[in-house]
Amino acid sequence: MSLNGIWKVEMLGPYGWESMSTAFLEDGRYLASSQDHYAVGRYELTGNQVKVTAVTHSHGEVRTMFGARESQIEVSFAGEVNGDEISGQAEDTTKNYSITFRATRLAGLD
Repeated sequence: MSLNGIWKVEMLGPYGWESMSTAFLEDGRYLASSQDHYAVGRYELTGNQVKVTAVTHSHGEVRTMFGARESQIEVSFAGEVNGDEISGQAEDTTKNYSITFRATRLAGLD
């Protein structure tokens, strides 16, 4: 199974699913961005379980994430892959605050 592709990443907020970023996964690399942030990291796939570790950098309006408003946050995502969807928990690695997330494959990289 390969996760290489372009993914829509959403997190469950108080008013439902919020679009957070568009991520590019390729051969263990994780790159994501939105209009006000970017993230750089790595992912590891074991069976149908995926683990992502990344550092997010805000360069525009800083949003409150994981209960804090910081311009740089180290995050991890642990989820289960089911076809073109991933679901699981995202966590700020320094505060152990988690948020439910999902990702949907939008396209391949070809």
